[in-house]
Amino acid sequence: MRKWLAGFVGAALLAAPSYAEIQLPPDVMAQAREGINGVYSLDFDVAQKNIQKVFDQYPDHPFAHFGNAMIAWSRYEYEFEKSDEKQQKVFEQILDDSISGIKRWMKQHPDDPNAYMGIGALYGLRAMFSMRNRSWITAYFSGRKAISNLEKSLELDPTYYDAYFGLGIYQYYAGTLPSVIKILAKIVAIKGDPDEGVKQLNLSREKAMFTADSSKLILIEIQNVRGSKYYNPQKSLEYIRELRAKYPNNPLMHYVEIICLYETGNLDEVTQQANQFLKLIGTDPFYKDIYISRAYTALGTAAMAKGDMAGARTLFEQGRQALKGQAVSRWGLWNELRLGQVYDLLGERDLAVKQYKYVLSFKDKWGFDDLAKSLVKKPYVLPPDGNPGPLPPL
Repeated sequence: MRKWLAGFVGAALLAAPSYAEIQLPPDVMAQAREGINGVYSLDFDVAQKNIQKVFDQYPDHPFAHFGNAMIAWSRYEYEFEKSDEKQQKVFEQILDDSISGIKRWMKQHPDDPNAYMGIGALYGLRAMFSMRNRSWITAYFSGRKAISNLEKSLELDPTYYDAYFGLGIYQYYAGTLPSVIKILAKIVAIKGDPDEGVKQLNLSREKAMFTADSSKLILIEIQNVRGSKYYNPQKSLEYIRELRAKYPNNPLMHYVEIICLYETGNLDEVTQQANQFLKLIGTDPFYKDIYISRAYTALGTAAMAKGDMAGARTLFEQGRQALKGQAVSRWGLWNELRLGQVYDLLGERDLAVKQYKYVLSFKDKWGFDDLAKSLVKKPYVLPPDGNPGPLPPL
């Protein structure tokens, strides 16, 4: 789930309070807050308009630069579903410009904890982005800069509980590195403590002024990892319902509730909510056509979990039809792979192999190739418990 949460996990820092001598006027703080609300609501026009107002009055303030980077990231992540290389380049350029802008601010205001928080968060964002693109060395050095800056913000103000959000993320994920980078971890001495990370995230959830909601989102992800000591999907469901009540217009909050319902085994409710999600696409301005594949992923995977493979086939094929004319996206290609798995379960091996080869015909931007290659060699079978695995893509 971490792949879709990345934009939200830092967005709340945009309106972090100004603890240092540089105090923003109430109207400027209000504009920053409107900016973050726009990001959380996926209303990027409102977000950009308000961040520009902060820029106009404080050209290099950390809030303005951080907000600008988060808008670019969130658009790439959600509006374009990480499927638009042009928007990726826009984000990368804005991220570089934002880091440079905060550095200029730090030269004039070296004791502003907001600057260290903002630039630490942006380095953290660069680290996550680099890991996703398998640029491990860049990820390591960016992550190290992120941590040093976040720790500095706490040195300047020990009550800056928002800093524990970024530190908690580092401790948890550095302590649960995937096996593919274990060798690198030994070389560069990446270390982490998952227990400490979860503790810090809960501290942020309970006491932070502006990262409490982001901490809930990360904890939802952690609590939905099967086989983990932290696995607690019921608690995740509680958290996402709180967030949906707070941000009712955000379709991705709605979808995370569907994921949590799936993890808690409420398959009938998954189907009900996914159908509602699908109906809102095209009628609600925030439910974009690009989210169609998400709806069919939920419907088809719930049918698989119920043992209704014929129904799952129909749903995934309907999803493919509905996506005609759209550029291939991560969720859309995941639907194609799932359809191949259903064909295998129905004994239609030739159709299944055709699906896996179709997945392999695209550049491996989303990490599906290893699974698709293995399925070309050997048919898919359900695990012993009959559950097809987590709902989101790998």
